[in-house]
Amino acid sequence: MNYADIKTIDVQDGTGIRVSIYVSGCHFHCKGCHNKEAWDFNYGKKFDNSTIDYILDLMDHNYIAGLSILGGEPMELSNQEALLPLVQKVKEKFPNKDIWCYTGYKFEEDLLGKMYKEFSFTKGLLENIDIIVDGQFIEEKKLTDLKFRGSTNQKKIDVQASLKQGKSVVLKFGDEERYETPKNQKIIFFKEYKDEGQSVKEVAKENSTISVVNNDIPLDVPSYEIKEVKEKIAATGIENRRLEHT
Repeated sequence: MNYADIKTIDVQDGTGIRVSIYVSGCHFHCKGCHNKEAWDFNYGKKFDNSTIDYILDLMDHNYIAGLSILGGEPMELSNQEALLPLVQKVKEKFPNKDIWCYTGYKFEEDLLGKMYKEFSFTKGLLENIDIIVDGQFIEEKKLTDLKFRGSTNQKKIDVQASLKQGKSVVLKFGDEERYETPKNQKIIFFKEYKDEGQSVKEVAKENSTISVVNNDIPLDVPSYEIKEVKEKIAATGIENRRLEHT
């Protein structure tokens, strides 16, 4: 396996300050992908034992909350085999630090329903990963300031709870209200906003709830409120760390 990049400080791909590795190789080729170079399985540098040691050294600081694995596509079968020793060693050395993994595969259908049953390395990976963000990036469902993912279709999965229950246990990112449409909500698209010749404030007077679905519109009034959602997840290390900081 090759890898495209290693970030020593990452605050975008999971909670807290993290170390992140971007592996090479992906067959999904999502429209609008920001990391097209990593589609090529031969792109970047060789991933080997020295890479694992380097990541472990980077994580050996109290301020590092965990490891995030992205791509490319970490759950390509050839990449899974290479990543298994990494996640095992991370959990062995840092049992209280969490591991996040981003994949275009669907967790329940592809990973849990098929690969987990067929491949021992998939089983080993899932048994050591705490959070999976699943689903391909869909450009039409992109919002620029989503928390920890690129498009609204992507889900946050509590892997250890899911393994125990045999189905996906989906957690909240904490910003779902901005795109989960309540009953009778008014959705304003850019064309409608422009053609009506009204300001967002004027339209808002006519609608008790308003959501503007276009990042280019200058908002006169806030269209949503982000609410933080605290959830208990199965991974003991994550919950312990949360308690330490409360």
